[in-house]
Amino acid sequence: MIVTKDLDGLISRLDADGAEFRGEISEAGAGRARLLKDPSGNLIELFEFK
Repeated sequence: MIVTKDLDGLISRLDADGAEFRGEISEAGAGRARLLKDPSGNLIELFEFK
């Protein structure tokens, strides 16, 4: 898990560099998250607390 204070900005920067994501941003009680695929196909959660 990578915790950030600016999930939208991080996603934009990674997307511009060709990153591959799985699904869309999900929102729950504690915050917002999106899954990022690393070069080996492992999933990394990007998370922003509310």
